[in-house]
Amino acid sequence: MKGHPRHEAPSLSDTPPRIVVLGSFMQACCWEMDRLPRLGETLRARGFVAEAAGKGLAVAVGCHRLGARVDLLMAIGNDAPADRLLSWLHGEGLDTRRVLRCGQPSGHGAGFIDANGDNQIVVHPGANEALGTDQVAAAEGDIASAALLYAQLEVPLDTVCAALARARAHGILSVLNPSPWQALPDDLLACTDVLVVNAGEAQSLLECPLPAGRNERLRRIAAALPMLWRRWPGSWLVVTLGDQGSAAWHRDGTHHVAAPIPARAVKTIGAGDAFSAGLCWALAGGRDMADALKTAGACGAWSVAHAGILASLPDHAGLQAMLRTGA
Repeated sequence: MKGHPRHEAPSLSDTPPRIVVLGSFMQACCWEMDRLPRLGETLRARGFVAEAAGKGLAVAVGCHRLGARVDLLMAIGNDAPADRLLSWLHGEGLDTRRVLRCGQPSGHGAGFIDANGDNQIVVHPGANEALGTDQVAAAEGDIASAALLYAQLEVPLDTVCAALARARAHGILSVLNPSPWQALPDDLLACTDVLVVNAGEAQSLLECPLPAGRNERLRRIAAALPMLWRRWPGSWLVVTLGDQGSAAWHRDGTHHVAAPIPARAVKTIGAGDAFSAGLCWALAGGRDMADALKTAGACGAWSVAHAGILASLPDHAGLQAMLRTGA
């Protein structure tokens, strides 16, 4: 994995926003092919890439490049991929004092990517399962000092619940990307302010099918929201719609839709994490949701237009370039 130069970028104010990220590390192995394999079929790949990835890791790196101060809580193995990752993070300038090393192998993921950029992904959590509530408790001071806490579900659910609960106790904005999808217990939802889901996750969350067309998707989501609000006391549901842009609904009825920013896609893996990084950075810095959606969409568009997973996360200059494209 090639190192990336350290980024020093201005934030939304003179003081960089502080963000705590409940991280995950996956050593990703990706095969590029003309089309995705069918059941029982063996295909010849035309390309192969191995690099560091992970939903929490990517969001942490993305927020850091945009200018945030990031406290990363993460567990990695005692193996070569973990050694390379730590060296890379130090070069990037990210604080690794909350990164736990343990005896089991690091997390790994395998992805197949077709000529259109569509993908199939399988992951094994490995060391990510060792990130426990003790690590969350040890980071109490970091959480109390943050503007925002971001979590995802590549780590144990009780660890996610503990982190969100501590954020709630300190009055910190909590953002959850419930991916990989699983049923969300009420105590987890009760501590979540912002849910960020893609269209597939939205179908599971809202228990309603979403058609292909953007306008009909938006109508279906809006119609299903009353049931969600009865169960969930949170504030914002954010839904990413790929090349159809994104949208956000507040429980008070406020609704924002962000148009897609045109970009020539070279891959789609990592775009959702780039989106989440932009969203978190903007919200932590005091931007409103409408502006945060535009920022997030620009980060996602930059990501799909560039190769790599961590390498495709934009810095502040890249973000501004995409915002100008979408203006």
